[in-house]
Amino acid sequence: MTADDVRTLKTVETTSRILNALQRHGNVGVTELSNELELSKGAVYNHLATLRKQGFVVKKGDEYQLSNKFINYGKSVQHQSPLYTVGKEYVDRLAEKTDEYAHLMVEENGLGYYLYRERGENAIAEEFHAWKNQKPDYLHHSSTGKAILAEFPCERVEEVIEEHGLPQSTEKTITTKEALFDELEKTRERGYAIYDGEEVSGTRAVGVAIVDKQSNTYGAISVSGAVTRMQGSRWEEEIPQQVKRTANLIEIDLQTKTHGETPESKK
Repeated sequence: MTADDVRTLKTVETTSRILNALQRHGNVGVTELSNELELSKGAVYNHLATLRKQGFVVKKGDEYQLSNKFINYGKSVQHQSPLYTVGKEYVDRLAEKTDEYAHLMVEENGLGYYLYRERGENAIAEEFHAWKNQKPDYLHHSSTGKAILAEFPCERVEEVIEEHGLPQSTEKTITTKEALFDELEKTRERGYAIYDGEEVSGTRAVGVAIVDKQSNTYGAISVSGAVTRMQGSRWEEEIPQQVKRTANLIEIDLQTKTHGETPESKK
């Protein structure tokens, strides 16, 4: 039985939509939620009242927002990940060595989630990277995402495209299936993925997948920075070598510390 075959609860779906809207808006009132979600004000109010009672939502004046309880949920998920517990120290070192942002991403349901990031001394765009941590990422947008996709069988990549499409952010964004498969082939040949302004102009990144001996994918690691700092031999050789080496060290450490557990065995 697949997820599509399971009977779902309408009330839970509505609650999920309200929580997602609260995350997008930060602070929002009943009327705005009612209009956006095409629900009655009474239905929205009842869901919000229930969420307040359970401690998931707080009310400030006439507006509602997610409670700090979600911080604990997020940290719990983060610390239960073997990739985070093993990879955090390596990400810190990579950011220090490159002076750029270093990222650790995991994939779930065809989207990328940033498990951890660290800022190097000369890294730019603090607000942008903080914003990216608040939402899932399209896999075709980033070097980490493309590194993960390159490890997937073609059928799985097709499923991701079918479910999420290939939304465009800049003129450099990959927007066709043919172009994406071509880029994934180049990624396999290079041993790493590149990002060149496909989500934000003027930025570049190098990403490498983190896999186990059975080729199951834990996630990916990357380094990103401004085009002015990511060019020449640094862009073509130095950064890729550092990211590849770090990914390999994480893989070795994961094999030692997880005692044979794989990403697939966790599902």
